[in-house]
Amino acid sequence: MSLPTTPPSGFRDFLPDQVAARSRAMATIAGVYRSFGFQPVATSALEDLSVLTGQGGGENEKLIFKVLKRGEALERAQAEKTDFADMGLRFDLTLPLARWYSKHGSQLPHPFKAFHMGPVWRAERAQKGRYREFTQCDVDVIGSDSWGAEVEIIAAILTVFDQLGLHGVTVNLNDRRLVDLALAAAGVPEDKRGAACVIIDKLDKMEPAKVAAELELAVGATAAAALAKTIMTHAPGPEYSAIGKDEQAGLDKIVHAVKSLRPDAVIALTPNLMRGMGYYTGPVFEFRHPSLSGSLGGGGRYDKLTEKFGGQSTPACGGSIGFERLMLILEESGKAVGQVSPDAVVTVFSDELRGRAIEVGAALRAKGLSADVYPGSGKLKAQFKYADQKKAAYVVVIGPDEAARGVVQVKAMATGDEQALTLEEACVKIAARG
Repeated sequence: MSLPTTPPSGFRDFLPDQVAARSRAMATIAGVYRSFGFQPVATSALEDLSVLTGQGGGENEKLIFKVLKRGEALERAQAEKTDFADMGLRFDLTLPLARWYSKHGSQLPHPFKAFHMGPVWRAERAQKGRYREFTQCDVDVIGSDSWGAEVEIIAAILTVFDQLGLHGVTVNLNDRRLVDLALAAAGVPEDKRGAACVIIDKLDKMEPAKVAAELELAVGATAAAALAKTIMTHAPGPEYSAIGKDEQAGLDKIVHAVKSLRPDAVIALTPNLMRGMGYYTGPVFEFRHPSLSGSLGGGGRYDKLTEKFGGQSTPACGGSIGFERLMLILEESGKAVGQVSPDAVVTVFSDELRGRAIEVGAALRAKGLSADVYPGSGKLKAQFKYADQKKAAYVVVIGPDEAARGVVQVKAMATGDEQALTLEEACVKIAARG
């Protein structure tokens, strides 16, 4: 029986052009984050299960890819019928960052501005734009309780979208403290508030009537009816606006500051915006695009997360770009630039002249050009086909005659023009694309 050639459901392979497009987008994101003063950090793909569970990860804690214990530890767990797993793949980048900061914070500037990009894993049902392995591009401010941190993060992410040519993004904004106040005012018991938030968070995935029915079962008809007038709505009404004057004023500051930086920004106060993670403690936000049913990214304030790692309470705020959904929009709109073509393909006329071809390739690269020396052996016709497939701008030929004369034959693939040039002249011509 032959082995499968496709990856497991929810996982993907990528062709060279796709990798190139993703790499360019990632470079753009990193460049924007750096321009705002954020510094790159990296964390382990695997975490102890204790880090990933019970820290406010919400429904995602049920979707952890767990890793079995090993050797004697696994044998002992099997014999004692205890937990077989002791580690898991991270399902987001915020929990690992909080753990990382709790360990390394004393060595860092305070406050600390971080950007954190990498794959995460969730064992959920795969569908368009939603995978079991996907990349997140996070930006965080740790150690600041100022609303300016939210402004910087929102502005940085909007700048990323601009630089990638993505327009029409709406910022939805809310505050989890307003949600808590509304739940309390509606008479929802404290031990049921987390479940109520999870249900309300389904409004972008389920029919409102089904969400309302589920909420009524969870908190009762009276409380559900009260919540329908406050945080079950898409736009703030008078009942919602009357809740939490200080929190409302804080959201107004964020809106005003973002709009002053970006007058074209579309920001919508959204009472039913929950964000699924239970670790959020203040303002939360999401980025929406009309071509997507779900969010393009989001984040919020999580002031108490570092406490869970034995450290002191450290205010923090972060935002994340859903990279796979971003790439999906760019690909469908034709804005995902992926073709990486060499400036020149250097052919190998014969095995005796391969060394000379390698030298010519090195000389071109020394001038800052990309030169692909043909890696196989074969007739020039096949090598020209290879150059055409790679969309090379030029082909360089060094036959016995050219080698004896100290020149190279340079052919422009677009026009077919061909010239015998010295190596220095060839470098100039290829660099100028002339």
